[in-house]
Amino acid sequence: MRAYRLTGTAGAEMVDVAPLQPEAGEVLLRVLAAGVCRTDVSLLRTGGRGLELPVTLGHEIVGEVVGHGEGVRAPRRGALVAVYELLGCGSCAACAQGDDNLCRDTVPGAIGITTDGGMADQVVVPARNLVALGRLEPVAAAPLTDAGLTALHAVEHGRRVLEPGSTALVVGVGGLGHLALQFLRATSETRILAVDVDRARLDFAADIGADDGVLAGADAASEVVAANGGRRIDAVFDFVGSQESLDLAASVVRRGGAIVVTGGGGGRLSITAEMGAGRTPDREVTIVHTFGGTRDDLVRALALAEAGRVSTHSDTYALDDAARALEDLEAGRVRGRAVLVP
Repeated sequence: MRAYRLTGTAGAEMVDVAPLQPEAGEVLLRVLAAGVCRTDVSLLRTGGRGLELPVTLGHEIVGEVVGHGEGVRAPRRGALVAVYELLGCGSCAACAQGDDNLCRDTVPGAIGITTDGGMADQVVVPARNLVALGRLEPVAAAPLTDAGLTALHAVEHGRRVLEPGSTALVVGVGGLGHLALQFLRATSETRILAVDVDRARLDFAADIGADDGVLAGADAASEVVAANGGRRIDAVFDFVGSQESLDLAASVVRRGGAIVVTGGGGGRLSITAEMGAGRTPDREVTIVHTFGGTRDDLVRALALAEAGRVSTHSDTYALDDAARALEDLEAGRVRGRAVLVP
């Protein structure tokens, strides 16, 4: 079978590998769709430093059940499923309720990063990581297994300040940001602003529910506040995580608001522990750096999409075009997500 494998500093390549066999507790899937993520781009750029290589890429997976390992009876053969990507210890209190991102006993791994993933004809995954697909099309569902659950998890961390009349700011209208914007629209009565470096992405944000948009740059903070009627922002959702984006978040969030950081752009956000208000960020601001999401986040993301309240915007590629999909993503030619179809 075909598999797009990260081999180290030489990059990644499509290779033929032996057919897979599920072991105890595992399920064999025929891959129907596999999302392409900036994490995959990062792994290529770093040569997979710190990972056991080679490894088949692809952590956004939708497939059909075609085989069971010992002790597994469900889901039945032929069932269509989405894959929860994270791999905790499987037995601690967090993992027992599907919160592998909060595993108490180990640093969580991920299918397609620390074990072979879905940029292949088939993939083997733990049965406990499967979620029923429902009526969603595989290409539409695949990005929800990472970008969707991650974006919804971030939104939930800002939920406490999203009462009616509040304003949320989404920084970065990419694969995660375009979904977070829709989750905000679908699950709250907040006003939504967007910031991006690309005017076309701001136009895209308006199409999917943003009330206003601001181009990133030196004047972005004042323009965000102006777009909110002179008021600071209740919750900032940063899907970039650069120094510029974090500085923006700190300067526009209101006292008692929230900053939710999901992007991994290498920036640093800090507070000055002094008495008095008026700092940047101001006092009583909740700051959270999220990691992935929970199995329940994935279930809810799929349900919102199946109900038509959220939609993924994807460019589709054949599995053999995996390298081109990654190049297009890195070059900014993908609006939303890229999805491979074997």
